[in-house]
Parts: sequence; C-alpha cells; structure tokens
Amino acid sequence: LWHKCHQGPVSEGVVKTPPSHRAMLSAGLTPMAPGVAFLQPAQMTRPMHMVGSMSQIATGAAPSSATGARVTAAAAAGVVAAASAVVGGGRRRRRAGQLSKVRMMATAPAQTHEINYYTLDTVNAANILKAVKDAIHAAGPIVKETSPPKQRLLKVLSEPKVMSMLTSISRMPVFSHEMGHAFKDNLELLLALKQIKYFWSVPQSQLAILLEQLAREVAGDQAAEGFKAFLEVLSRTPGHTQMIKHLQSELPAAARKVYLENAEYLETADAHAVYPTSIYRQCDALTLATEDASTIEAVMSTTLTTTIKIARNVLDPSNRLLANIYVPLGRCVAVVDDKVEALYGEKLDAYFAHHGIEYKKLVFSGNEVDKDIRDVERILVALKESGQGRHEPLLIIGGGVIADVAGFAAALYSRNTPYVMMCTSIVSGIDAGPSPRVCCNGFDYKNLYGAYHPPVLTITDRGFWKTLHPGWLRHGVAEIVKMAVMKDLSLFELLEKWGAKCVATKFGTEGDSVNDPAFQDVCDLIVGKAMEGYVRSEYGNLWETHQCRPHAYGHTWSPGYELPSGMLHGQAVGTCMGFGAYLAYKAGFIDETEMHRILKVISDCELCLWHPVMEDGGAVWRSQVAMIEKRGGNLCAPIPRPLGQSGYLNDLSEEDLLRDLQAYKHLCLAYPRAGAGVDMHCVDVGLEDPQAKK
Repeated sequence: LWHKCHQGPVSEGVVKTPPSHRAMLSAGLTPMAPGVAFLQPAQMTRPMHMVGSMSQIATGAAPSSATGARVTAAAAAGVVAAASAVVGGGRRRRRAGQLSKVRMMATAPAQTHEINYYTLDTVNAANILKAVKDAIHAAGPIVKETSPPKQRLLKVLSEPKVMSMLTSISRMPVFSHEMGHAFKDNLELLLALKQIKYFWSVPQSQLAILLEQLAREVAGDQAAEGFKAFLEVLSRTPGHTQMIKHLQSELPAAARKVYLENAEYLETADAHAVYPTSIYRQCDALTLATEDASTIEAVMSTTLTTTIKIARNVLDPSNRLLANIYVPLGRCVAVVDDKVEALYGEKLDAYFAHHGIEYKKLVFSGNEVDKDIRDVERILVALKESGQGRHEPLLIIGGGVIADVAGFAAALYSRNTPYVMMCTSIVSGIDAGPSPRVCCNGFDYKNLYGAYHPPVLTITDRGFWKTLHPGWLRHGVAEIVKMAVMKDLSLFELLEKWGAKCVATKFGTEGDSVNDPAFQDVCDLIVGKAMEGYVRSEYGNLWETHQCRPHAYGHTWSPGYELPSGMLHGQAVGTCMGFGAYLAYKAGFIDETEMHRILKVISDCELCLWHPVMEDGGAVWRSQVAMIEKRGGNLCAPIPRPLGQSGYLNDLSEEDLLRDLQAYKHLCLAYPRAGAGVDMHCVDVGLEDPQAKK
C-alpha cells in the first residue's frame, strides 16, 4: 500500500501525500511509514494539537472552593488566545515521529526520509515580554493575600494570564540562539525564562523564586517584594519541595485541563519540558534513513546551559545564590575540599541552617597527590550512599583539584549529574571551575582520564582568596596570565601595572588594599576579563572538537614534567608559557620586546620561567609526542601571534626542540632568581609531593 500510494506526481523533488493518505491522517489514523519498524518513533494514539494553537482545550466545571478562584469558559478562551499570541502561531520543527517529506536524492534512486524529534514554537520577544508582564501583574495582588500560601499558589496557577505565560514558554526553544539574542540585554530575565520552561516539573518554591525574579526584571524591585514575601512563607510549608504537577488534582477543573492538555502535547512535542532528567540539558538530532533502512545518517547534539557569577560574600545568609538552588530541593549534597572545610566549615553549616536546607557534606582532599582515579571512585561511592539524584545539582566547593575530580565524578555518576561549582581559589575561579573539562591524573601524566561536563553554575568569590597560602594564590595567577597573553591585550596591560600588587595583597583581600575602592575595582576587572577570555576561548569548543584552543597556552610541554618535578600546576604552566613566548619570537609571531614583556609579567608575578626538570630534553620531547597523540595528530601549540592574540605552532622537530630549550634557558638566567619561581613546589606550600603515593 505504501509504495502504491507514492506513485503520484512529483514536484520539486518532493513526493506529494496522496488523498488516501491525507484522509487517514484527517481521520486520526496512522498510515504505515517506509522502512523497518525500529526506524519509526512510536505514534501517539490520541489526537495532537498544533503548536501555537490551544483551540481544542476544553473548559471544565466551576473551580473547587480550595482556591476561591473562578476559571470560566471565557477565561480559558482567554488563555488560548494569549498563548497563541505568545507563541506566534508558527511551528519550528515537526513532531517526533511525524511523517516527513520524502525527498528524491540526486545521486541515488533510493528514497530517504527524515525523523524529527521535537516541535518548538518560534520566538517573539515582544509577545513573550508582554505575557510575562501580564502574568506578573495578575499574580501580584494574589501573592499578597493573607490566605495560606498553598492556596495562594493554586490561585496564581489558576489565573488565565499566568496559565498563558507558563504554557507558552514551556513550548519555547529556550536554549536556542534566537532566545539568547532576544533577551541578550537582560541576562537575569533570560535565566529565569530558561527555567520557567520546566514549570510543570519544578518544586513549588522554585516556581515562586522564578516568579520573584521575573517580577524584579519586568516590574521592578517594589513589585518583586510581594513575591519575595510569598516565597518566604511558602518555603516554610512542608510541601514546598513537591513538583507543581503534583498539585493538579487541587486545581480548578478548567485550569487542570489546560495544564494536562499542555503536558500531554509536550510528551511528544518536547518531552524535556514535561519529564526532564534535569533542567540544564537538552538533546536533539537530525536522522536520515533510506527507505529500506540499509543506510542511516544522523547528527546528534546536546545543548547545555550554564551561568557564571562573580560575586562577593556568597556565604552571607542574605546572599541567595546558593539558597535559590537548594531551598526548593530541601537539601544540598556537597563535595568539600578538606582545607575549605577547616576554614569555612562553620560558615557553610550556618548558611544552610539559616535557609532550612539539609546539608550533607562529603569532605575529600583537594591536593594534587589525591587526584587519582581511585579518589574519583571514592566520591562516586559517597554520592551513591547519599542518594544523589540527577535532577539535583551536586555542590562542589574548593580549588582546582576538587573541581576536577568531583566534576569528573559528577560526569560519571548516572552518566551525567549536574553540579554547581563554588570556587575558593584562583585556579578554580578562573579556569578549572567554569571549565567543561573534568579529569584526574594517571600514570604520571597530567589529566590522563577525563570527561566534558561543565557546571550549571560557577560562583567566583575572591573573598575566599584571603585565606589561601601565598604560594597557592601565586600559582593560580598563571591562569590569568595565559588568557591575557592569548586573548586580551588590555588585560595584559593591567597585569603589567597591577599584577605584582595583586599577588602581594591576595587580590585586594589583605592590608590597606581592602579599603581602596579603586584597587578593588581593578581586582574585579582583572578577574572578570580573565573569566570572559576563558569562556570566549572554551565554550565554543566544548568537547575539544578542534585543537585551536588559546586557553591551552602553557599546557603543551609542562603536562609531561609537572608531576615528576613536584611543581605546583601554575608554576609548571609558567615555564611552558615562557618557552612558548620564546618560540613565538623565533617564529616571527611576536617581536623581541613583546617576548620580554611576557617573560617579565610571569617573573613579576613570581612564577617560574625555568626549572631544572627541563634539562631532560628527552622527557620534554616525550611530552610533546604524547601531546600530539592527545591533540588528534597535531601539535597545535598555542602561542601569541601577536601579544594579545592567538597563533599556533604545529611543527617542531626533536632537534629544534632541544636546541630551543637551551637557548630559552640562557634567556631565563638573566631574570630574577635565575628564572625560578617563588614557592615553586607543592612541598614549599605545605602540600604533599605528587610522587609521594606513587
């Protein structure tokens, strides 16, 4: 029957759907599709509504007396009209399993068909913004009422303009470029809209948080105060951690029908919005198959959302960055660096207790010597014993090592578990914290095992840096230097002027610098510029699908000798950055003056330019060989071209490497300390030698 139906006229390479086929579709029946059964996504047996149209939503009886709200047929019709206005009436993609056009291929007689997975509405920023404003305006008086908070929440959910806003945004491609560009001038609003999409599956108090955030962004602080007060009382109720969908039986009949119709539609149109594993990740694919299923071609993608906050006083109870995530969950499972626990354990306990959050801390070493696959396994066991869920972000608190190993554990646990990274060092705050690369060492090689798994939220608070050992802080500065050299000349010039003072004052957290507003602003600017340069380099190449990676400057040769030398990571990176600057000069990418400017900044920050371990040219060459293996057969060593921009060196013979190492050594000897850094080694700052457990 299928082949017979498709012996019709062909126009522009597309086979037209025959009348008999159209009749089957209009009758709600499912015609057979080509190919074997496993290629065909399961068809819905119930009729589906078109995206952007809720015209088939039926209205129900009068609402229950629990909310005191009246949702009439006319009000439900208003929801339909408002929802249609928001979504713009357009379909962005076909539904999963919906019959696609069959295109005639020019190079082969076989026909192919396309399997689409999701249907998303088009983005109309003006309509979305109007819907949000209308919903906040309608909900504002309700949240200020004196009835029990749960009744107020039910009444808000039953308000037609709120229903319209929630259901419409649930159908939006909130992770898309279109959505990002539409709200690029208000990132706080964009963040809230990304999460509102999942309203049906978020806890009650999380929806209250999101409504407060929306109110603040579209109606101002005064309007948000009512929502804030409502959140406070709702969060004290025993059911505030329950999902919104679990309130459906208590909603008025008409409101319940609107939400259930929407949820039913989303099961096929975009299941992310109704049954998410977590609200921070989505998948999609383009799948093409020949009629006989002998060849299938697919392009699969995963989209992640992440937020970076440079903040102050994160552990002050008035700061809600962490509370807004963990209050709705009712608890927080945290992997904490043992040194952070010793210094800030009581403040962490007090913060979570203040917000009524059950706090389960898992304390592990954050030392380089404990960055082994066995340490990752220990974290995995602890997460299982804690009952960690894939819908609740793990909290990781500490420096670069704990960011790497605990982030790696999160990537492995249930194949991916979201996490929040609260950075307490420069290495984590600028580099390892927001990085998608999580890892551990193996076989004396730096970061041999790993995955790509960025945090959903990175928080950098340089107030933590006050308690860092000076050597720990100093080696972290290398991560700022690399971004300045490779991506931002203005940042490099700031380091030339202020780098040494930043190191001496622990970035404005000690001495008179604490009371110097101008210097405080300089410190924030340096941190912000370094972070922006990092994500500009990293986030467009999340899975290292190519090797033009400016942020790998200083990480080409040093991974092979960092662990055997016992150097701190940033000190080893300093040697590699200096050598890279010399090679850039030799290649004509920078002039001699620029080379010496780079070497001077590294030295002024008391980082290492040359270490005796580099005398073993054979070991450095073996490191290069290993790096070529890691980088897909290319050396692709990032070096400046010119200062403040990125270039790459791909050819360096063993003979040239050994000769250049010796020439570079003689340059370094003219610098303070003969090119050595201050407190270069792990043991110099009270840490165990990475070779101790070998």
